[in-house]
Amino acid sequence: MSIADKFLFQVGGNLKEPWHSVLSASGWQVMHFPDAQRLASVRHVGNATVGLIYADEQLLPRLPKLAPQFAKHDLAWILLVEQRLISSPHVARFIDEFCYDYHSLPVNPGVLIVTLGRAHGMATLHRSQQTSENEYQGEIIGEHPSIQRIRRDIRKIAPTDVNVLISGESGTGKELIARALHQQSSRADAPFIAVNCGSLPANLVQSELFGHERGAFTGASERRIGRIEAANKGTLFLDEIGDMTFDTQVNLLRFLQEGIIDRVGGNTPISVSARVVSATHVDLPKAIALGRFREDLFYRLNVCRLHLPPLRERHSDILPIAHYLLEYHAGRLGVPRKRLATETARAMVAYSWPGNVRELTNRICQGLVMASGRHIKPQDMGLNPNASFEGRTLENARKEAERDAVRLALALHNGSNVKAAQELGVSRATFYRLMQKHLGLVLSADERAELDHENRHDTASDES
Repeated sequence: MSIADKFLFQVGGNLKEPWHSVLSASGWQVMHFPDAQRLASVRHVGNATVGLIYADEQLLPRLPKLAPQFAKHDLAWILLVEQRLISSPHVARFIDEFCYDYHSLPVNPGVLIVTLGRAHGMATLHRSQQTSENEYQGEIIGEHPSIQRIRRDIRKIAPTDVNVLISGESGTGKELIARALHQQSSRADAPFIAVNCGSLPANLVQSELFGHERGAFTGASERRIGRIEAANKGTLFLDEIGDMTFDTQVNLLRFLQEGIIDRVGGNTPISVSARVVSATHVDLPKAIALGRFREDLFYRLNVCRLHLPPLRERHSDILPIAHYLLEYHAGRLGVPRKRLATETARAMVAYSWPGNVRELTNRICQGLVMASGRHIKPQDMGLNPNASFEGRTLENARKEAERDAVRLALALHNGSNVKAAQELGVSRATFYRLMQKHLGLVLSADERAELDHENRHDTASDES
């Protein structure tokens, strides 16, 4: 935006205040709403980035009831209010939940211009981030060692043409990994075709995968290419490969061995060049032992293996993923950006996430829609803010609280041991001991040396 393209909404007050001439001179164009009720008729804020709320004697008592009108618009709101009223509970709560900042009355034009500039800059930055995130959803978020290792392995594997098997629980993001392999390969400009093997109708699975000729069966009124043929020169992603029928496994094996397929009802072999990435939550070696999966097909698919751990095993990644999802889905859903309340962050880190990233995504969307203010509370996401103490001893409760504190500190500081230790007010060596105790951390040589040094220091202090 140029200096002449800065738009703001003003609710309450009037446009005859002396400071409006300063706004105009600074390039701000003001759309005025004498009353917040009129704001309800506005569906889109257009190019406006900032909003002013003039909390005079008429508007101030109605702020709590009018809050939803302000919350539904993606604007950086600034409350104009008398200094003596800022500390009142309902005003302080409104500022905390709905406003970017506040400015005391009477207005100091110079200070207000600076505040508006900061708010405009932050709002513009967030909108540009939302745009880029809407264009590309494929970022692999997380700094847990397992995710760092997967990113390194993707960089090694992607340029090759080997088949890859991705294992992991449902909802961990296996298709995201498959797309990353495709996007970083020489086939990136060709199709990426995803097939959920478990959802294909049993009577149509052959036709869906391999295609069919006209008249091949009742209802086949025209020739149709299958998913494998559609992936020619690109990547074929077979999700839930463990649910594929045994007959289909035979035909898939032929394609993997020879690079050819036959359409249903056809008699001319068709050559197809596609890289195959498959994924499963099933224990395939066990399925082989039970006679449910072909061993020769397993070895064809499992040239390189990537394993995605469940979210409960990488708590330090929960909040970074959540923050990414908040930005992306606020833009997708057309709702204002919102933040996680502190108690929500604690509840999220303590939760086990049985549905993994898929469940996290759903709860984030729920929170964005249900939260009435700028902060998402645990109940907005359907989370319990308080862990139940039923049936637990004091010692167990203490251990769980200690473990959750370690997890939360790591999550808040993106896995930084140093910053997490500072957050908890303990030494790094003590923090290493806590991670070893509660998270099963295997210490490096340097970490063991630091821990041994502190132990010797503690022993010497006790003896003295």
